[in-house]
Amino acid sequence: MKTVKILSLTFLMSIFCVSMTFAQQQQERRAPQQREQKAAPQKGQQAKATAEERASKQVDMMKKDLNLSNEQVTKLQTVQTQFIKEQDQARTSKKGTQQDFKSKKDAYDSQVKSILTPEQYQKWQAQHSNAKKGDAKKGPGKENHPAKVNNTKK
Repeated sequence: MKTVKILSLTFLMSIFCVSMTFAQQQQERRAPQQREQKAAPQKGQQAKATAEERASKQVDMMKKDLNLSNEQVTKLQTVQTQFIKEQDQARTSKKGTQQDFKSKKDAYDSQVKSILTPEQYQKWQAQHSNAKKGDAKKGPGKENHPAKVNNTKK
C-alpha cells in the first residue's frame, strides 16, 4: 500500500514538473512579442509630434471651423509653426518667464488677427475662451482621477 502511495505521489510530482517546464517554454516564446509591444508607444504615450505636425493639425482644425481660404491657411501655418517652436524652446530652456509666454502669445494673437477676417477672429477668440473655461472647470488632473471615498470606520 505504501508503494502505491509513493508511486502515485511520484507520478503527480513528475506531471507537475513537466507542466511547469512547458509553461515556462511558452512564456519564453511569447517574450520577444511582448517586448516589441512594450517598445511600441501606446495610446497616451506616443512620441511628441514635431512643431510642424502640431501646427498643421491646429491649422486644419481652424480651416474647418473658420472656413479659411488657402492663402489664410498658408500664412497661419507659418505663424503657428513659429509660435509653437518658440514656446517649445522657452519650455526646454526653462528660462521663459510667465511674462515671456504672455508677450509671445500676444504677438501671436496680433499676427492671427491680421490674417483672419473680423468675423473669423471673433469666432476664433470665442472658441479659445470656451476651451479655457472648460479646462478651468476640470482643474488639473481631475478628469483622470476618480473621486476619493472616505472609508474610515467609526
